[in-house]
Amino acid sequence: MKNYSVFISKNLPGKSTIMLMVGAFLCYTGMYAVRKSFLAGQYSEIDFFGMDFKTVLVISQVLGYMFSKFLGIKLVSEMTSTKRSKFLIGLVGFALLMLLVFAYLPSNLKPIALFLNGLPLGMVFGLVFSYLEGRKNTELLAAALSATFIFSTGFVKTIGVWLIQDFNVGEYIMPFLTGLLFFPPFLIAVKMLSSCENRSAEDISLRSERVPMNASQRRKFVKENGLMFGGLVLIYVLLTIVRDFRDNFMVEFWAELGMQGKPELITLTEIPVAIIVLIIAAAGVLIRDNRKAFKFGIYLSLVSCIGIVLFTWLFKIQLVPPIWWMIINGVGLYLPYILFHCLIFERFVSLLKFSGNVGFLFYTADALGYTGSVGVLLFKEFSNSQLTWVNFLGDLNQVTGIIMTLVCIMTLVLLQTKTKKNSRYSISPSSL
Repeated sequence: MKNYSVFISKNLPGKSTIMLMVGAFLCYTGMYAVRKSFLAGQYSEIDFFGMDFKTVLVISQVLGYMFSKFLGIKLVSEMTSTKRSKFLIGLVGFALLMLLVFAYLPSNLKPIALFLNGLPLGMVFGLVFSYLEGRKNTELLAAALSATFIFSTGFVKTIGVWLIQDFNVGEYIMPFLTGLLFFPPFLIAVKMLSSCENRSAEDISLRSERVPMNASQRRKFVKENGLMFGGLVLIYVLLTIVRDFRDNFMVEFWAELGMQGKPELITLTEIPVAIIVLIIAAAGVLIRDNRKAFKFGIYLSLVSCIGIVLFTWLFKIQLVPPIWWMIINGVGLYLPYILFHCLIFERFVSLLKFSGNVGFLFYTADALGYTGSVGVLLFKEFSNSQLTWVNFLGDLNQVTGIIMTLVCIMTLVLLQTKTKKNSRYSISPSSL
């Protein structure tokens, strides 16, 4: 009985694990409520110098979010544990205030408010993830955080649509009220994360020590590992572009597919995506060998990219119905995207045994990813393209899916030919 109890205690999630999982999920959901709630509106009554007003708002916020990612390369990678919680509350609190400003500014100034809303929010993910990285169960913890990418973004927009439709809330005050509803749980979540700061000796031995990285350490990492890192960044950038476009115009996609006025679809179609993706991503925690876990993530990304291309083609020739296409497309996009957050970047740093943090990798990739996202939005708006929202997403899926497939294969070949196994199947930075 005693041995059985020891087995149970070692294999069930501990109190700190549960605290970190719940805290990460609630914290990032609170951020999403402040960032994504405005997308529940369509803002179709305003003509902004001949441009679609919602597209202008999305571009404005994404520009702020993009600049935030560039700032995060330095600020997040150098952030100490004593400052994290204060920064989190300050960043989200300022962004929430900008939503109140957005509600009352004249139409021609509203994009400025959303730019300022996005400016601090891009750093929130890195600060939250810094509580989770470098642990033996990081994949499980990161899966809880990553659940917000899929479930919470739809849930927040559903709340926004309901506020408009059922409570007659105006489109412009709706984002602030939605964010305000989620702000108290966000504060509780920050407290939960702060109570679980320390990593165990086992965490450090299985992964690498996670410490702030200064400019010289960041340059050293890129110099030693730049080729593989560059391939990973390219895949992540393309995933960010397509995922962000799909997420930003979900309401428009459903309207074009003849399902306008059904806000529950935004959440309900994302639930199976979340369940499938998160189960697979969290399973990475079972692979203790860092090299094998890294290859597992790349192989799954390769399969996902092929699936994106194949099922988009089947949708275009009407062999797959719209709802199923949106679900399958969501899985194909979110699985590799979540794997980068849960496993790929985490295990890349771990197998290199590089003394640093994942924040630098994320923010380099994110900064470039959101730059690409802005570029696609500008192209869609100013290219005089006659493509509908759905057709544009379909073409984007196929082009990026083919490129990502090729880069995944290149990454696997590079890993196979330019790494040397030692007795623990680990590699040194100099072998890349």
